[in-house]
Amino acid sequence: MASQAADAVTLTNKIETLIDEVQSKATSLSEDDRYRVSEAARKLSMGLETPGDTVLRVTSSPLQLPLACIGVETRLFEVLSEIDSTATIAELAERKRLLRYYQAFGFVSQPGDDAYSANDMTRAMTSPAARASTLFSLDTVVLAFNILPQFLGETGYADISGSNRCPWNSVYHIQEDFWTWLQKHPLHLQRYLSYLQNYRFGLPSFVDVVNIEQEIALGSTDSTVLFMDLGGAMGHNCIALRRKYPKLPGRIVLQDLPDVIERVKTNPLPDFEGIEAEAYDFFTPRPLKGARAYYLSSLLHDWPDHKCVVLPERGTPWRAAQSDLAMLSIYYAGERSYADWVTLLGKAGLKISKVWEYTERFKESVTVAVLK
Repeated sequence: MASQAADAVTLTNKIETLIDEVQSKATSLSEDDRYRVSEAARKLSMGLETPGDTVLRVTSSPLQLPLACIGVETRLFEVLSEIDSTATIAELAERKRLLRYYQAFGFVSQPGDDAYSANDMTRAMTSPAARASTLFSLDTVVLAFNILPQFLGETGYADISGSNRCPWNSVYHIQEDFWTWLQKHPLHLQRYLSYLQNYRFGLPSFVDVVNIEQEIALGSTDSTVLFMDLGGAMGHNCIALRRKYPKLPGRIVLQDLPDVIERVKTNPLPDFEGIEAEAYDFFTPRPLKGARAYYLSSLLHDWPDHKCVVLPERGTPWRAAQSDLAMLSIYYAGERSYADWVTLLGKAGLKISKVWEYTERFKESVTVAVLK
């Protein structure tokens, strides 16, 4: 027992040192190593919980998103991030109760009894992605999550993937799908597009693992339709490709629904020059055919198999598992395993020829599908 206690103290000291190094940017951890350490720390934390700790963590977790939204909406996180040193209780008196909560859950640091300062988590909450995703999640996504127990109980806990109704429909008492609704609500659409534009900031991309020059661009000319991004929102994937290969000959085309493309043309992202934007519903016949590559990033998981085919299971990471239930709650769809993709693509007359994984934490991969 004494040996275990000593080992625990030694491990704690090492963890605290590593935290200081990470926060001071003195560590040389790669993104993969950082993720492994983070996951190990998360599992260690849960492994050390008492039953009471576990219940309290689960039951109090719904409060974090509303409190994060308050910090974003009141610009509290921005104010702290813009202060070079620390802010005193006197300066932030009206926010005292909020600050106590934020400090307890790591949103801000408290270097002294009456002082608060920004940390990496504070600064992360000032990004456009944080603002868009917190507000969109609170106003739209969480409503579907909250009704999920009732909905699944009423449906006998059946797998509703492929049906025409999901918890999200019950929240708004409507029959139309999420995408149709989104087109009618500009504020929610803007938040959703901003989230898509920013949520992968700092993470690897498909261009980091696929040699585009070798895989799809051999012999291409300026008139070749090289890359077509279906449902690509504001064009962040197209931009990433153009930045990686600025002199690559060939046309890069973004396709999405009309309201999205109108926003792209009105307020394009930096470096969108030279990329074509075309309004298109991928359930209809394709106006532009013969592209070297059709890219469907985070698109097919929004739809059940019978919709996707219109186009000619252990150790799951928590982010992927959470995304799967989000797909079920909002889109009556879900994330797919490798076997699921083989089956789905087979129904469309396709087969998998290559797979390149580019993020371990999300289990994101480039899956190349070709005709059988």
